[in-house]
Amino acid sequence: MAFLASPSFWFSVLASTTPVMLATLAANIVSQAGIFNLAIEGTMLICALAGVLASAYSKSLLVGALVGIAFGILVSFVLGYFTLVMRGPMNACGVAINLTATGGTVFVLVLTAGSKITSSSLVSKTFPNITIPGLKSIPFIGSVLSGHNFITYVGWILVALTWFLLYKTKLGLNIRAVGENEEAAQSAGINVLKTRFIALTFCGVFCALGGMYLSMGSLKSFTAGMVSGRGYLSLAMQAISQGNPVLGFLSSLLYGFSDTITVYLQLYSDLDLKLIDAFPYVFIIVVLTILQVSKSKAEARRAKAA
Repeated sequence: MAFLASPSFWFSVLASTTPVMLATLAANIVSQAGIFNLAIEGTMLICALAGVLASAYSKSLLVGALVGIAFGILVSFVLGYFTLVMRGPMNACGVAINLTATGGTVFVLVLTAGSKITSSSLVSKTFPNITIPGLKSIPFIGSVLSGHNFITYVGWILVALTWFLLYKTKLGLNIRAVGENEEAAQSAGINVLKTRFIALTFCGVFCALGGMYLSMGSLKSFTAGMVSGRGYLSLAMQAISQGNPVLGFLSSLLYGFSDTITVYLQLYSDLDLKLIDAFPYVFIIVVLTILQVSKSKAEARRAKAA
């Protein structure tokens, strides 16, 4: 366990946290608006491929990023149309988008890159790693916090901005009001449908950044199924954080920690690889169970005291 004192370990924790953190932000903001977005997984996957293809064909990182974000918003709006306008079941629509993304990205990958597995035959642009001059020179802390991908730093800023949006602005108040009580919000003059589509817009942007981090930041190409359940894990992080972006970031660190430990266990442990691969998910389930039991006991004590 000596690796726990290594700055490279904690650097990897923050790097592994990034896509789940952004997906959790997406889950946070739509949940505050009363939307359960099961399609975060599929949205991230579509954006990961869209960004790679757009940057490869345009030879521009900016174009790739904008196209990825546009697809994130588009997919979120598709979900919003079928669930909010057509009144379809949110879970079923989310599953439909995820299944479409899983098969559709492979289909498009074959058409564009000639492979069912990876886009490595296409030369796409990638987001740079950023070295912070003053911070880098600080022992241990500099090695942990400096040198991350551009999207990682953007994600940290977005955590603060999303918290400010939700709790310090009129728009944030409207989003939370719509999620708390749709009828009361409507009677107060809030356009419920418009407010929810605004929340979906933010959700799409966050999903796009999380997806593109995987294909244009952490890795340098798209790989089929590369989101690997991170979108689903964001829903677990949302359950822990209850819509609070700061708590969402902290809960995402649990995944980053467990995922990084998995890498080290693969290198230095004799445990079966399947057991090691399952560790992050088991770890999150255990944490959720402990939190839920603690919450239930606290509610029981309050009820007894009342």
